[in-house]
Amino acid sequence: MSSTAPNVVEKRILLSVERAGRLSHLAQIRQIRKDQIVEKALDILFSLTDLLDERAEERGWSFLSEATLHRVWDNEEDAVYDNWRELYEAPAR
Repeated sequence: MSSTAPNVVEKRILLSVERAGRLSHLAQIRQIRKDQIVEKALDILFSLTDLLDERAEERGWSFLSEATLHRVWDNEEDAVYDNWRELYEAPAR
């Protein structure tokens, strides 16, 4: 049974003294490596970014569909149907 090492890339990041201290403290408390904490934090950040991008895309589609619906429903030809009660002589309730 051979074990394959995960693909890993080493990156150098710069942190403020305060953040580096908090990272070290958190790693010590949790008894895990600092890079594991950073990796988990990045997973959370990427998930949040994906979620926000999804919502922005949904808002974009909503905006586009709203404009189209407004054009279709709010026009001179359709305006006659806005007064359908008068058009069809329907009594008011």
